[in-house]
Amino acid sequence: MREPASRLLILALGLPLLAAVTAQDPITRRARTGQPAFAASRFAGVHEHAGAVLGVARSYRATFEDRAMTFQPALGRRAPEAATWRIELRRMARGDTDWLVAAEHQPIRGHSRDRVTYSWPTAPATIERYDVRADGVAQSFVLAERPRGAGDLTIDLDVTTTLRRAAGDGLAWRNPRGGGVTMGSVTGIDAAGRRAAGTITHTATGVRLALPAEFVDTAAYPLVVDPLIATAVEALAGTDCDFPDVAYDDYTQSYCVVWTQFLGGGQTGVVGSVFTATNLTFGYAFGVNQPGDEDSVRVCNIAGTGLFAMLWVNHDSQGSWLSGLAFEPTQATATNVFDLWGPSTITDPIVSGEATLFDDDCLVGWIDGTYGLLTCSLTIDQQLQVSATQAAQVAAGNVSEPAFSKQGGNTGLHVLTWTDRPPGSPGWIRAQVLDHDANLVGQAAWIRNVPENCAWPAVDGDGFRFLVAWEEQEAANPAATDIKARTITVGPAGITSLGGTVDLVTYPGDLDIAPDVAMLGDKFGLVFVGQAPGSPFFDDAYFLAVARDGTPIGSELRLDLTPGNDYVYEHAPRLIGHSAGNPATGSDEGLAVFADQSITTADSNVGLQAVEAMGSGGAITDQGGGCGPGGLAVGTGPFALGNTNFRCELFGAQPLAIPFLLLGLPGTTQSCGFCSYVQPLGVQFVANTAGYASAPLALPGDPGLVGVAIEFQFASFNVSYVGCIQAPGVAGSNIVRAVLDY
Repeated sequence: MREPASRLLILALGLPLLAAVTAQDPITRRARTGQPAFAASRFAGVHEHAGAVLGVARSYRATFEDRAMTFQPALGRRAPEAATWRIELRRMARGDTDWLVAAEHQPIRGHSRDRVTYSWPTAPATIERYDVRADGVAQSFVLAERPRGAGDLTIDLDVTTTLRRAAGDGLAWRNPRGGGVTMGSVTGIDAAGRRAAGTITHTATGVRLALPAEFVDTAAYPLVVDPLIATAVEALAGTDCDFPDVAYDDYTQSYCVVWTQFLGGGQTGVVGSVFTATNLTFGYAFGVNQPGDEDSVRVCNIAGTGLFAMLWVNHDSQGSWLSGLAFEPTQATATNVFDLWGPSTITDPIVSGEATLFDDDCLVGWIDGTYGLLTCSLTIDQQLQVSATQAAQVAAGNVSEPAFSKQGGNTGLHVLTWTDRPPGSPGWIRAQVLDHDANLVGQAAWIRNVPENCAWPAVDGDGFRFLVAWEEQEAANPAATDIKARTITVGPAGITSLGGTVDLVTYPGDLDIAPDVAMLGDKFGLVFVGQAPGSPFFDDAYFLAVARDGTPIGSELRLDLTPGNDYVYEHAPRLIGHSAGNPATGSDEGLAVFADQSITTADSNVGLQAVEAMGSGGAITDQGGGCGPGGLAVGTGPFALGNTNFRCELFGAQPLAIPFLLLGLPGTTQSCGFCSYVQPLGVQFVANTAGYASAPLALPGDPGLVGVAIEFQFASFNVSYVGCIQAPGVAGSNIVRAVLDY
């Protein structure tokens, strides 16, 4: 017969019971469901970089030149070709009277994080304005005074594009599949809030915006003329934001989330964005000003200089380059784009940040098609000057799928893992310790070398203890994979000890893949992808808390961005914890990011999900029942799955009292006439120090125990002045009830 979960909990706490206990029923597959993740799709921003002013949103990129804007719709990875659309002011007039001919003037360009302006030196003063929004670029013209002349107000704009003008009455330029650029209707808005509909028509060189003369004559100024430029969605694909990564800065308490944007025709670019950590409020986003196609972006934090560092692979006509930039989170002051390596065949860039305030560098690794796995130390000082050590070879030959710890803790020791897979042989997992200057520490060690194929390792730690996780082929079903892990400790000689292999995610027959690991306080977090047999592209992403010894805490939390039957391909999860920005933090919080892709159109978005290793736990309530000389019993710390620091504490006991902890189940109590006592299933002596006693209870992580209630109480012997006839010299504290939860 299966034992009650409450009795199992007492066993798990290490207190004796006379009853034998059999195995629990199996846990329901991936039982936890959280709130939908926060979507990054509403991002938009303006950024000046290397002399260029760039706008970026999920569905487009824009480059703001001296007097024109080039708009590039993000048509998605399935689009056979990319497209550009350029707009430039030609003239503004009333009737036959020109009052602004653009070629005769040079505007002054300015910008904020979400707007670009061109101030034209004319009378009346005119501002050409572009608001970079998630749904498109809102172009507007602001007239300070009524323009001279009579008749309708007209604004002529030149349009140059690789797209064809669409047939019909709408203003659109499209490719054969319907993707491209649209312009919305024109509206005039005066200073009093009155509105008038305008018109927009094609001309030989572009388009003409117009407002009726009556409204122009009677409007309260300034007057705004306001159309919207947006991306037309392709019939076969939407806009793609995919393969994200994330870093955390403790000083500004912000996350940097980066990803790849697919523009069509094989063209790609990387996006950087900043969100506040407290409520995931969007701060700003920017694209990178670099010729070529950027992808495989990774990001880390350098706490010593308060910078985020982005690294990616850039593909141009010469080959592949390992490129990057660093920027300050609050003001977005950035370095120029720099190249660390190339041209060569470069894949798999990885980074490991600096969590302490005592250094200004990070570690970078990558795979070179000729030299194998290389690393270097990248320094970015307070003046945003970039330097790097000479690249060093860590492993050659059949090396693939490298991963870095997110940081090196206070000790400055980082762990680099990779898969060693000779042709025709299974992959094995190796690891190497590096110091914060990318010097190899000790020898590389095998983490896993078994007949089953292993792949895609992930690692993080605190500079001493690390958790390494990886995919491993199931022995009984070679077509399926599990996620396994082991803890390692490191020191000045390299890897000093290895824990045993732990089964983190094991569902026979399933594909459990793509792990990533991050420190969350004194624990770890794991994100991964799970797929049922025979259901390709119906993947789900999950988060799992992991204890310091590598054992799971609770059940998995599903990461879901778009509920429904279309966006069902969650993949490429990544995880960061606050420990990556401050090794001394007590926070066990973090952020999981992942991609959520449509199986119909293949467009993809990025999801953000706040996570933590341990929640607030269940209720802890005082049930009364004690007597004065017995003292006050309290439960300290959340009564939560995996809390190894929960304590049963006694305050105000008599100095010479000898206390025992009584642990039992909620139910009928016994009474001696003065005190009430729990019926204990376990009793433990606890030392008394000046009236204080404390007993630790390391709470298990088994999700089958959620909802279990226990009661505890201290019974003290050798107590003076207790008038208990049945038990002279014995006093009981109050009874405390605690309910186990996440």
